[in-house]
Amino acid sequence: MRIGLVFETFTHLALALTTTPGVALGIFFVFGAHAFIWGTTSLTVRQRAVPTELQGRVGSVNMVGTFGGLVLGSGIGGVIAQHWGVTAPFWFAFAGSALFVVLIWRQLVHIAHADETAEPTPA
Repeated sequence: MRIGLVFETFTHLALALTTTPGVALGIFFVFGAHAFIWGTTSLTVRQRAVPTELQGRVGSVNMVGTFGGLVLGSGIGGVIAQHWGVTAPFWFAFAGSALFVVLIWRQLVHIAHADETAEPTPA
């Protein structure tokens, strides 16, 4: 998950810096691949961390948060672009993502009990 977050942070930076449509297209392709991998990884982590009887509810809350964030983020990104230019949302995304990664970096080891050692299963 750490690699994914760092990767995402730098795709925002790359989009903020590029002025070439072909390069931006390549970055968006790579970002799409990252989103696919991130979705699979985060789902696996969530399923490991959440008791089975609560997975439906937690998954629903996650989906509402995800799509709600997309709607709000699109609106905010439009306002930012209107005031500071078309690359400004990518600069804001880079700064926010970098701050987020720095703030949670040490906590990521605890996600889904990754810090617990696996107990051998009885034979």
